[in-house]
Amino acid sequence: MEQAVDRLERFRALRAKLDPAGNPARALSDGSYVERTGSVSARLVAELALAPTSTHLLIGGVGSGKTTELLRAQSRLDQIPDTRAFYVDVSKGHDITKMVPGAVAVQVGLALSAWVQTNDASNAQAAGRALKRLRDIAHGYYERIEIYDPTPEDLGFVPGILVPPEEEKVQEILTPIALLLNLIRAKWMHAIVLLDGLDRLADMAALEQIVDHDINALQSLGLGVVLIGPLRALYGMARTLEQRFNNFHYQPWIDPSSGTSAKELLITVLQKRIPSDAMDQQGLEALVRNSGGVLRDLLALAQSACLEAYLNGANVLGLWEADTAIDAFGRKHMQGLRPADLEVLQRVHQTGNFVHTSEDELALLMTRRVLEYRINGRPRYAVHPTIVPFLQERAGDAA
Repeated sequence: MEQAVDRLERFRALRAKLDPAGNPARALSDGSYVERTGSVSARLVAELALAPTSTHLLIGGVGSGKTTELLRAQSRLDQIPDTRAFYVDVSKGHDITKMVPGAVAVQVGLALSAWVQTNDASNAQAAGRALKRLRDIAHGYYERIEIYDPTPEDLGFVPGILVPPEEEKVQEILTPIALLLNLIRAKWMHAIVLLDGLDRLADMAALEQIVDHDINALQSLGLGVVLIGPLRALYGMARTLEQRFNNFHYQPWIDPSSGTSAKELLITVLQKRIPSDAMDQQGLEALVRNSGGVLRDLLALAQSACLEAYLNGANVLGLWEADTAIDAFGRKHMQGLRPADLEVLQRVHQTGNFVHTSEDELALLMTRRVLEYRINGRPRYAVHPTIVPFLQERAGDAA
C-alpha cells in the first residue's frame, strides 16, 4: 500500500510540473525556465533600458511562451536601479470580449495604486485616495442628481468604465495615475507597464481603440508600455497595428527541424520538469518532435503521456506512452475540420504553401493546425505533426 501511495504522489507531482495551463511565473521561480538564444525578453529589456518611455507590441502564437517572456522581462527590468516594471493581466479584471477605451488604463492605475499601498507606507493614504477614485471610475458610483424639478434630489448611478465606459473618461483616469506615478518616481525615475491578456481579443477594431486611447494616454504620462497582442494582428488589415508602436517583437514557435539547438532547447524544457529516471530517450524525442515546437503542446503531450504511464502501471514515460498521447492529441485536432480545411492542410503538408486570405484559413493558424516558423524573418509553414498521420491516411484512402 505504501508503494501505491508513493507512486500516486510521484505522478501527481509530475503531472503538476507539466501543466500547460499553469502559472508561467512558476517556471521562473522553480528554475524550469529555459531561455532561448536572442530571447524576446532580452531584446525588450535592452530597448526599454535605453528608451524607458517607448512602446512595444509583442505578438506570437498560442503557447509560444509570450507571458513567460513578459515576466522574465519584468524581473530583468527591476534589476535596473532607476526602473520599476509592473505586470498587469488585463483579462483578469475585465471581460476580454467587451474591451473599450479606458478599460486598460484604469487597470494600470489600479495596479499602481495597489503596489504603492503595499510597498510604500508613507504614501499609502495618498495612494488610497487615488485607488478610491479609480475604483469609482472602474466599477461605477452613485451621485445625487436632479430629476425634473431642480429641488428634489435622488441618487443616480454613474456607470463605471468597465461596464461599459464612456470614451472621455480616459483623460479622467490620467489624473489619479499621474499622482501615483509621482509617488513611484520618488524612488524610481522610470516606470514600465507590461500588459498581458489582450492576445485573446478577437475584435481588432476594439484593440485599435485601446491602443489609440489607452496606450497613447499612458505614454503621454511618461510610462513605457509593452502590450501582448493577438496573432491575427499580423495579418490582413490588422497589420497596421504594429505601426502604432515604437517597436514590434515576434515570439515564434520553435522549429524542431531547424537544427540541433532548437531540438536541444525543447528537450531541456522537458528535462527541467521530468526527473531523469521518469522518461526514456525515445519517449522524450517523440514528444519533442510531435510538439511542433509549441511549448504549450509539448507540456500537454508530456502530461498526457504521464497519465498513460500511470494507467499502464509503468514508472517511466516511454515511447508507447508518448505515441498514445500523440495519437489522442492529433485526433482531437482533427475534430471539427471540414473538407475545405482538410484540402488546405493537405496542400500545406505537401507543398509548404499557405496563403491565409480568409477567416477560415486564418483559423487554422490560430488553432495551431498550421504552424508558422520564422527563419531569418521569413515564414515557413507546416502542419502540426500530430495530425500529419491522419492526413496521410486520408490521402491514401483517396488514392
